[in-house]
Amino acid sequence: MDSWLFYKRSIFKNSIEWVLLEILIPREVNKTPQAMEQFFMNLHGLRNAAGNFLEKYIDGEVTMWWSLELASFGGEVHFYIKTPKKHKKMVEAGLYAQYPNVEIIEVKDYMDEFPRDTREIYRNDFNVFGGEFILKKEDAYPITTYEKFELTKEELAIDPISALVEVLSNIHKEEKVFIQILIRPAGDEWQKEGKKLVDKLLGRKEKTSSPSGVSGLMEWFRNLLWAPVAHPTWAGKGEEKNGAKEENQNILAKLTPGERDTIKVVEESLSKPGFESLIRFIYYAPKSIFSTNFARRGILGALNQYASPQLNSFGGNPFVETRSRWIYFPYLFVPQRVEARKQRILYNYRNRKLPEESSWAKLSTSHPLNFNFKSKTYILNTTEVATIFHVPAEQVLTAPHVKRSESKKMGPPAGLPIFDEGSE
Repeated sequence: MDSWLFYKRSIFKNSIEWVLLEILIPREVNKTPQAMEQFFMNLHGLRNAAGNFLEKYIDGEVTMWWSLELASFGGEVHFYIKTPKKHKKMVEAGLYAQYPNVEIIEVKDYMDEFPRDTREIYRNDFNVFGGEFILKKEDAYPITTYEKFELTKEELAIDPISALVEVLSNIHKEEKVFIQILIRPAGDEWQKEGKKLVDKLLGRKEKTSSPSGVSGLMEWFRNLLWAPVAHPTWAGKGEEKNGAKEENQNILAKLTPGERDTIKVVEESLSKPGFESLIRFIYYAPKSIFSTNFARRGILGALNQYASPQLNSFGGNPFVETRSRWIYFPYLFVPQRVEARKQRILYNYRNRKLPEESSWAKLSTSHPLNFNFKSKTYILNTTEVATIFHVPAEQVLTAPHVKRSESKKMGPPAGLPIFDEGSE
């Protein structure tokens, strides 16, 4: 059955038509990332999922996803969103609603101009490094979000995207750095798991089940007979309610202020819609100036301005990045395994690939020197995604780093169509 699902899902994914939209940013942007969070809330509302046997096993339907991208060409930073074509108008309408002055244009995929494999890269006397980032803790622990960077809603203290833009802009004109943030709307399963984590942090005991079997049936008949003269009572209900209240008070009294703050932030994070996410990057440079330290530490350092010791932070995925050593399993053929990783990261970036859903699919897309089991997604809620990717505030645009719209746009045209003819 897994092999059949992989086959049908592959057909469905290959049938998706994609378009790449570039966001040209005006010189004056006075909105906080909260505007971008509202955009992602709207995007999450477009979530689709297989709802029955026909859609899952015959149509092979999977939840659509988007790719948020920052690309630096020799220091000039561009902002892109790659979207299924059927959602193009809705993406444009959502962005215009929050940022009336931006300009959105459909462009040719910049990866079409990029070498398709490492042989072509080496012929040009260049080298490539790539990798993916993972969260170090459970998904329920959030990273530091944009609210922590603000003094007031009217005035930004620090735009959280500024460090990332600064890293991308400080490269040689021959270098290129591409970052993609894949997001796919998630259901509520991650929130249920997160609530279990909260219970664990609080030290709550598992709830006992209600009376069942013969005792439960006898209790029901007893309440039925006495209903005309007495209010029904159920064994354990009153005690459970009072006991739970008392237990919560005892637990909270034992927690330190820091532990209370952590639990509060986790619960706030769980209250927002989440995206199954994956952050991937590629660094491309001439061999004479090629530096893996920039790729591994520069980009990660920019992302870890969102780190918090008590909450969450990003780290590199050592089993995906395009380097390896003989101390790692399977210990042999290290250059060949690194080469296979490079080919996979190029393919996955170009095709905006999320990890396969099933073990069979992962095995079917594996290579003898590179098994496709190590790429890992995680959940970022709408606030976290907006913190990492948003239209930069005016302070970030003071230096000529970001590709901008030179003319002032008054706003989107009235009556902008959202649905194409023939779209479902």
